[in-house]
Amino acid sequence: MEKYLKIAKVNLKFNLFPHIIAAVCLCFISPLFMGVRNLDALNTAKILDVYISLLGIIVLVPIFIPEQDKDINDLIKSKKETIAVNYLIRIVEAVMFLMIIVGGYLLYLKSGMCIFDFGQYFYGTISTCIFLGGLGILVYSIVDNVSVGYMLPILYYILCYGAGKKYLGKFYLFSMLQGNVSDKKYLLIVGILMIAAGVFYRSKKKS
Repeated sequence: MEKYLKIAKVNLKFNLFPHIIAAVCLCFISPLFMGVRNLDALNTAKILDVYISLLGIIVLVPIFIPEQDKDINDLIKSKKETIAVNYLIRIVEAVMFLMIIVGGYLLYLKSGMCIFDFGQYFYGTISTCIFLGGLGILVYSIVDNVSVGYMLPILYYILCYGAGKKYLGKFYLFSMLQGNVSDKKYLLIVGILMIAAGVFYRSKKKS
């Protein structure tokens, strides 16, 4: 267990921390762009679906960045733990911090007298974050380019604005805006599958 905690600590310090700071800053500046006080459930859903869901891209996509440095890549390969173990630790750590940030932001909205179901909106927001982050991870693992890994989830996000639920169905990102949280399970399941596929492909590629 100690060696896994050490891997997590190194990842937090040298890879994950800047992305956590970026995500937290995005939350802090949100009042500059939209109202965050005395909101009803619909307007709260709008903030979470349209704005906070982007945190999944910021926090999850960069898990393969350390291996872009050849020296770090060679060092990781020389260790007893497989590269897949390193990836899984990074994913778990990133998801934990993502949940903390989203949960903290929901508490902030609650303190601003916003009216919404905390549990459902937390679940719905995390599901969207994992779907967008999972899409980025899968693309990044295949093309080995972090810029493309960021770009594809953003393009899908934009597509949701243009095409809407009519064409994207269960995989429409903004279903909470329509009062529908149940469809978020499809985003969550597919997001987890994409993360797993990305980690598996990247592990085989780097082995």
